[in-house]
Amino acid sequence: MPPNLLNAVAESCLFELSAMVFPSPGCQTCRKRRVKCDCMRPLCRRCRIGNRRCTWDSDEQTGLHFRSENVFAMGRQRRPSKSSSNPAAVRTGSGSGSSFSPAETDRKIQPALSLPLEMHALYYYADSVSMERHILGDACYDYSSHVLHHWELAAPTSCLRLALTAYSHAVIGRNRGVRQAFSVAERVYAKAVEEIRMTMMRLSGDIIYQVMLAMMLMGSYENVMYFSRESTKSLPRDAVGSRFWNNICHEKGAASLLSVRRERGFAASTELDRAIRQKCLRIVILRGAALPTWLEDGCSWGEEGPELELDSLMVRALILRNKSMPSLRDMDATEPEVIDRVKSIAMESYTLDYDLALWALGLPQNWNFHVSWTHLQPSSSVTDACVDIPSHSYPSVGHASIWNRYRALRLIANSIQKRALCALQFLFDDAFLDMDTQRCQNNINNLAVDLCCGAEFSVTRQNTPRGAKAAMLLDMPHPSVAALLAWPLTVAVSVDAVQPLEKTRLKGVLKAVARSLGHTQLESVSDKGEYNI
Repeated sequence: MPPNLLNAVAESCLFELSAMVFPSPGCQTCRKRRVKCDCMRPLCRRCRIGNRRCTWDSDEQTGLHFRSENVFAMGRQRRPSKSSSNPAAVRTGSGSGSSFSPAETDRKIQPALSLPLEMHALYYYADSVSMERHILGDACYDYSSHVLHHWELAAPTSCLRLALTAYSHAVIGRNRGVRQAFSVAERVYAKAVEEIRMTMMRLSGDIIYQVMLAMMLMGSYENVMYFSRESTKSLPRDAVGSRFWNNICHEKGAASLLSVRRERGFAASTELDRAIRQKCLRIVILRGAALPTWLEDGCSWGEEGPELELDSLMVRALILRNKSMPSLRDMDATEPEVIDRVKSIAMESYTLDYDLALWALGLPQNWNFHVSWTHLQPSSSVTDACVDIPSHSYPSVGHASIWNRYRALRLIANSIQKRALCALQFLFDDAFLDMDTQRCQNNINNLAVDLCCGAEFSVTRQNTPRGAKAAMLLDMPHPSVAALLAWPLTVAVSVDAVQPLEKTRLKGVLKAVARSLGHTQLESVSDKGEYNI
């Protein structure tokens, strides 16, 4: 995070402290005489000239020229009343609810000085998007990396600032156990919704990206607060397993604004357009919804090279999933039209999987990964056998992330194809159908193993481990890496045909990803399964 941006965050969060009157750092003798002290120790100049006894407070022997009075700056009261015997133990004023005293702070937050909760939340978010670009690569740079730049340009009461405040408080409340942060997040979230409605009436090229990013952050906020509300738990699941996507999907609004920006001729930020569009595509795939026409052509949104080819395959997978859901879910074997549709889906999914395999074979040499095998010796038990454990090595975490997305798309294609073939097996006694079904299962097995290896590489090879040193698969990944792993892992654990051993490993990594991002929705995917693929 750039130093000037850190200063901007600090200045915006410490505006109350800037108006505070700090106590004099001088000796007690000069303070009683109400004269200025030069703070020379152990004998200041005035005491030496006047031949007076120069005394100092017992807690000032360290040489620090200030004492923390942040407890009083957090509320309305500047100083404790004279009648108060222990002012530092009392939280003063009603305040805005966005700060906390040392006594109320979770023990995991132990700053040198007690700072407002808003500053802790913003710094926590800044750290979560601080991974260097060369580690992730341009193709995997998420929209969240653009938030702080636009936040710095936004007005103090803008929807982007409100949305980031709500999301950062929700995350720090979830990950650090600060209960007060949730109430702040919910209150600010409501303000952000209202501010977006007002901003849409006066939309301009200067603020349209701020509104887009605010909507994306609010979508992430909903993921964090997924099961924090009892009303969410009582909602019925829809066709794909989601509990509220029919009513709440802020990313859909952000995607619509991409079209509005083009229609009105506002200046474009190609990199941010591409990041928002990619995020929306992945969400639409999980939802099984139809793709808006203005999002189909990846080339017009800045995709190029191998990423453009994979993007077109992702669009095909999205269209195929949307087409297959009603046909495979409500299939009536007596209707010839339905049977023909299922046959068409089986052929389309086969063609998509074939083209995805060709995409991998046509990649440049510097995109390829290396596979090594670890030979585990059997234990003393006679039932144990030698096991070879694969591991992958990629040029970067960004390359591993693209490979993981590719495997997730192939898992979708093979899962749809297997479902279609199994539906046709009840109608036709054909040995070729059995062979094709087994081929799909073998592909799913191999892709699941490769995805486990790719996720393990991303977690263990990150340069900025979270918490303890990242040396195990289930260690807490950096949020930037966790964001890249969330979608392919969600797809993998939602595919029924993945074998139990691999699914258990993938669920374990997904749970670590959910803890890193603070997403209760991902935890629900890992524990209960939220989607049907």
